[in-house]
This record gives sequence, structure tokens and C-alpha cells, in this order.
Amino acid sequence: METHTYEAAPLIAQMPHFVDRISFLTLNRFWYGRKLKSLASLNALYVDLDYFHAPQWRGKPPAEVQSAFTAHLLISGMPQPSVFLQTGRGLAAIWLIEPIPVSALPRWQGAMGALIDVAAAFGADKACKDAARVFRIPGTLNEKSQKEVRVSGGTAERHRFDDLADQIYRAAGRPTRAELQERRTRKSKKRRANAAMPRGLTQTERFRLIRDDLAAFRDAHGGLIPTGLRNTWLHFHATCLTHLPEVMDLEAEILRAAQGATPGLERIEVNAIVRQAIQKAKLFTNASLWADGRYHYKGATMAERLGITSDLARNLGLKQVIPEEERRRRKAEAERQRRAANGAKSRDAYLEANSASRKKPWAALGIGRTKYYELKRVGMLPEPLAA
Repeated sequence: METHTYEAAPLIAQMPHFVDRISFLTLNRFWYGRKLKSLASLNALYVDLDYFHAPQWRGKPPAEVQSAFTAHLLISGMPQPSVFLQTGRGLAAIWLIEPIPVSALPRWQGAMGALIDVAAAFGADKACKDAARVFRIPGTLNEKSQKEVRVSGGTAERHRFDDLADQIYRAAGRPTRAELQERRTRKSKKRRANAAMPRGLTQTERFRLIRDDLAAFRDAHGGLIPTGLRNTWLHFHATCLTHLPEVMDLEAEILRAAQGATPGLERIEVNAIVRQAIQKAKLFTNASLWADGRYHYKGATMAERLGITSDLARNLGLKQVIPEEERRRRKAEAERQRRAANGAKSRDAYLEANSASRKKPWAALGIGRTKYYELKRVGMLPEPLAA
């Protein structure tokens, strides 16, 4: 075994030499050797799809698996990989990113773990999350299968790490970095993590309300979801069904919704949504939202993806699928009503009753401020002097 470290230009020049034998390439950059202590920058996120380990995809041709994985990413709100690589036995999906420093390694590792969860149904290799991982070079021969490694698709785009990581976390049903920071801020101020949710509302009850909101959104558009939102709406509807124990035939319910509300949706997209929902519904529920493996979307996230504004949410009477600013407005209004019910005065009423600092009545009485409050306390204030 030989290890070589090159700059970009010499590497490209030497590439024909490596194609003639079993060769691998690191996607991240190292100063010398392939050890973590030599890591120079992080340049990619990736998953190794050993789909032959997944019963659903065992024996399927790579093109079919790649097509299904593409649909899965589309449903999950993920961008397509920069490179699809058929490795001779499995499939690799690679997202190129703008180089980030070694200090960001913990965040990179977190995004890698979430990405593997997103691709778990396709046999994602859980061990393929180290920064020193190597991939076979296209054009070389996989000695295990005697098949040539080749590029089979991809956008060739390079992404900003922060944006891509947020998309991965949303697809995995996890909070983004900004959402985690918001939670920490709320916790420090002793606020509830989800103040807009009524006390005692279970996830089943919550997703019933979300299902009703999605139905109201559909009815507001004449029963047909607008083009461009159909895949998203059907995915959210199917997610609701996975949380409802009364749904006995999940596939039939999703197909019925697709036929009525999203008739223009491609059959492959509908089937991908059905497969994913069935897999999620089989998982055991857990007291921790992020540990049961199901999707737990925020109402604000769904509102954003469906283009629901605050005005539309109020007009349709939506209860859960509402923008964050509308949720804050409702919370403030509920707090005002609670305070009023407990006898709190409005600001105008309070200022009217406590206007001494502005009107300075002691001046009209010809006395000082301290004397005024002493006399007021014992009920001996004199009448104001006539003008």
C-alpha cells in the first residue's frame, strides 16, 4: 500500500496512473498522510449506501436504487448530491461543500450522523462518517465485484455547510443549529420550549390538529393543492397519519389523499411517500421526540414550506400550521387576555391612574413632591389653589 499527498494540479496530472490500479481518494484535505491529526479542511459530506444489506433493495439494480433515493431526498427537502458514485457493489452519494476549517469538525460529525439517519432505509453504512474516509476513484475496478467504478449522476454543485447542515437536520426530523440556540435562550429565561402548544396536548392530538389544518389549506385551494406544493403537502399529510393510531390502512389513506388533492403528482413520488410513511409508522413511539425515529415537524416549518402567511393562517383558522410571527402574536394576545382576566389594567388606564409624575400636582398646591406624597398617604391633601 502506498499513500500520496498532492496539491490539486499535480493530483489531476497523476490521475491516469492511479486509474490503472486499485486506488482510493480522500474527499477532505490533509497536509500529509491520512490521519486525523493531519486534517487541513473539510470539503464534503457523504453516505455509503450498502443497499444490498437492506431487504427492500437487495438485488435491485443501482439505477433503480438511485432513482428511489433521489425521490426520498426530494420528499425530505434535501438537495440532490453533487456526485452519485456506483462503487461496484453499492452506491455513494457525495455533497461537496465550501471548505470549512478543522475547528468545525464536531459540527461536521453531527451533520454526518444526521445524514446517515436520513439514508438509513437504503442501507447507509453507519461507519462511513469519519473525516479520513476514502472513496474509489471512478474508472478503477472494484476487485471484490470485478465491476468498474463510475459516476452515475449528480449536480456538481458545492454547498455552504451551514445551509446544507440545516437541510439535513430538518430532513432527519432534528432541530437546526438556530433552533437549538433559540431553545437555550428560552430555557435561560425559564420559558417553555413550546409555549404555543396547549398544556397536556399529546403528539397524537397535535398531529390531528395539523391534519385538520392541512385539510383547510387544501379546501381553500378548491380541493387541489397548487403545483409545486403537492409533494410537500402529501408528505406532511402522510406524516400526520403515521402518528394517528386510528389509521388502519396507511397506504390506502395516502393514495386516497393523493388521488383527490395531488392528482398531478408522479406515481414514483407518491410511492416513495407511501414507503417512507409505512417505515416510520412501524417504529415504536418514544417519550423523546427526537428518539422515536418519526418526523416531528414544527408548525412554522410546515407553514414556511407551504407558503402560508400569517394573514392566511388567521383567515383559515389554522391552529398549528402557522408562521412563527403569528404564533408569537397569538401568545402575546393570550397573555393580554390572561392578565385582563386577573384584573390587570391596560397601559392607558395605568398611566391615567398614575399620572402624578407627568402632571406634577404638587406644583398646583404650592408644595414640594415629598410633602405631597406624605399628605396623600394620610388623606390630608389640600384642595388645589384657584388660578
